[in-house]
Amino acid sequence: MSSPKKANILIIDDDSEVLNMLELGLQDEFNIVAMFQPDKALDALKSRDFDLVITDIMMPYVSGFEILRSVKETNELIEVILLTGELPDRARPAVTCLQNGAHDYLLKPVKLSELKVAIEKGLEKQQQRMENKRLMAELVRQANTDPLTKLSNRRHFYTQFYLEFERSRRYHRPLSCLVLDIDKFKQVNDRYGHCYGDRMLERVGECVNKCSRASDLKCRYGGDEFVLVLPESDRVGAMAMAEKLRQKIYQESYEPCDQVFKVTASVGVATFENGNFESGDDLINAADLASLAAKQQGGNSTCCSNAAVLGTD
Repeated sequence: MSSPKKANILIIDDDSEVLNMLELGLQDEFNIVAMFQPDKALDALKSRDFDLVITDIMMPYVSGFEILRSVKETNELIEVILLTGELPDRARPAVTCLQNGAHDYLLKPVKLSELKVAIEKGLEKQQQRMENKRLMAELVRQANTDPLTKLSNRRHFYTQFYLEFERSRRYHRPLSCLVLDIDKFKQVNDRYGHCYGDRMLERVGECVNKCSRASDLKCRYGGDEFVLVLPESDRVGAMAMAEKLRQKIYQESYEPCDQVFKVTASVGVATFENGNFESGDDLINAADLASLAAKQQGGNSTCCSNAAVLGTD
């Protein structure tokens, strides 16, 4: 069984005797980087990963408060313990330290036993904050994701899409939209049941993910309808993408109740170029109408807004 990973700790103090004492006292339990030049310590913070920083307050060129501010700007999850030999007014620096995000504030001469307790509490606090951040990120991901297909849900999609449309309008860049509708999906549900229909939607969602780029917006729009938005993609590129996706779905084999059958989809394409659409909603509506045209012509086809059907199998 592997031993627990040691925490990485940066110690900064312009007093070499104090610095050596702290390094020797902590190096068996932690990975220690000790520096007596605070200005160079700022570079170390940017180039290496630390879990906790211990720094003196009163130092030439760079104070401990500046170190604290730089640490929090680099990574607000790094805990900081400040040390000082200043005794005239103990309350003021302590309050300042804690207000600026320090974990603890200790007076010199520092007892190693007290410092180790402060370090352990700081690391525990860091782990809790990291777990809280992970949980929050997971909650946000779940709130923005369609649970069945793992694509973006409609609410989150529109938030991203409107921003992307405005960016394309501002910088005069093309933006394409694909609306994909599974052909005769109601018949599948009626014949094989909704559980199988859900599995089919999952498979189509996987095809959408595999055929698209990481930068593309992918959404289960509702029911058996999917929407993709392709930044920096012109009409030709969007039509190629739509046809690739249509063929990928057609090539998949679906086997409910020991039967094999093909699933097909109708894909509509519309491209925002040269200000041809007033709004993002107009762009999606145009792609939706193109998808409807493809379906009306028999399905398993790709249509472009104001263009003829590209082809069928």
